[in-house]
Amino acid sequence: MGVEGVWPYVLPFPLDEESRRAIWGVLTSRVGLSILRSLPIKGRVYQRDLIAALPYSNKSIITLLKRMVSAGLLREGFDWVGVRRGRRVRVRWYEPTPLGRWLALFLRPPTEVPRDVATAALRELFQLYMFSVAEACRRLGVGLGDLGSSLSEVLIREVIRSSPRVSPRVVVCGCVALDVYGRLEEFPRFGECVYVEEVGVCQGGMGANVAVALSRLGVPTAFMGRVGCDPAAAIALRSLCENGVDVSAVVASEAETPRTIILIDGEGRRKLFSIASPDAALSPTSIEEVNLEALKTCQMVYLGEFFVEVASKVAEVAEEAGKTVVYRPGNPYLKLGVDRLSSVLRHVDMFILNHIGWGSLQESSARRLKSPRDLLRYGVEVVVLTLGEGGCRVYKDGRTMEFPVPRRIKERFRVVDTTGAGDSFTSGLIKGMLDGWSLEDAVTLGQLASAITCSRMGSSTSLPTLDEVLRAGEELGIPLPREA
Repeated sequence: MGVEGVWPYVLPFPLDEESRRAIWGVLTSRVGLSILRSLPIKGRVYQRDLIAALPYSNKSIITLLKRMVSAGLLREGFDWVGVRRGRRVRVRWYEPTPLGRWLALFLRPPTEVPRDVATAALRELFQLYMFSVAEACRRLGVGLGDLGSSLSEVLIREVIRSSPRVSPRVVVCGCVALDVYGRLEEFPRFGECVYVEEVGVCQGGMGANVAVALSRLGVPTAFMGRVGCDPAAAIALRSLCENGVDVSAVVASEAETPRTIILIDGEGRRKLFSIASPDAALSPTSIEEVNLEALKTCQMVYLGEFFVEVASKVAEVAEEAGKTVVYRPGNPYLKLGVDRLSSVLRHVDMFILNHIGWGSLQESSARRLKSPRDLLRYGVEVVVLTLGEGGCRVYKDGRTMEFPVPRRIKERFRVVDTTGAGDSFTSGLIKGMLDGWSLEDAVTLGQLASAITCSRMGSSTSLPTLDEVLRAGEELGIPLPREA
């Protein structure tokens, strides 16, 4: 295979040498570069307009335009514009080919290129390369699918590299996942197959949801976790970045990013199914994958679905640095039992769990737990037990405090989807704590945020902003502090 057979796998230039020389002649000419910079990336330009706009002779411009047509950078044609002295008049136009668009795109500042135009041009360029790559795979006997992970890895690492950088008040350590929503008339009976309509895909994962919720509430937030190099991670990380969350400390791995299937029937009931391979990217696998220095620069560390061995070290480092540690591990970890979690709990300021998780913890613990208050014996200062529509109970200093959800909130917000409700409540509670609010006000902020979340479909997509929450409080006659 000669040069002609190799060339398209290196650059998306024409195979024949004459065309390549013509392109090089354009790129080394001031006139040619000026024409390329003046070309519309999308649409046509008339020869007469180019001649009028560029500070070169008519002959020089026309010569270069002809060369660009012969090189495959431009297409040309004519428009009839009228009649002059009894003869029809036509004007010559040019429009860039995909290769011409590619060159024109990169010869001008990004700020001058509309996003949709840049997207279309890059898509064409990518397809141009992929056709060549597919041909190379065919010749060499390599499966094109084998290259998919490499492409995903490049994409994931670029998302992490270009992440927003913030000075976080909170570092969230947890899991990121992709949530897939489906709607069906009724859940199937055993052995029955039913049709499920896919109604949405969004970033999920308890920890990642908390990071997004905090950011929307105006809290500068960084997220730490582990993802796979797959499309699910790309969607989820992009969502975090778009919400202003710093993901620069996320670890990309060869594991698979978890996915959650959320099915909702005609009566609004839901069932969740977590799909993950045995080596799924649920958590950093060792403390070496955690940026411990970042834990020392924040005010608070939220600790979610990290493996216990890693979580205990993170909590220890955070405690030694004088940070407030909030632990909310989720039901799968609570099923390990309190003795298994005790190495984490001894470093925790606030332990948050829901009533279902509390039941799992009781059943899985060798030592009998009569009340969430018993968890204070393990070094925790505050235990928060969430009760869904029933509000929450807070256990602290031997006291039990009840915080029912105000009736006005229940009546104002109709429950559509409870996914993310706990994440939203926790984030509101944390926001209030950080800003020095009373416990009652902080809980109310969390309850309002959670109610708004439940009134919308989706997990991360349903999380409210601080303005939305405060405005809802005002409308319901539930005033909350405005100043941080």
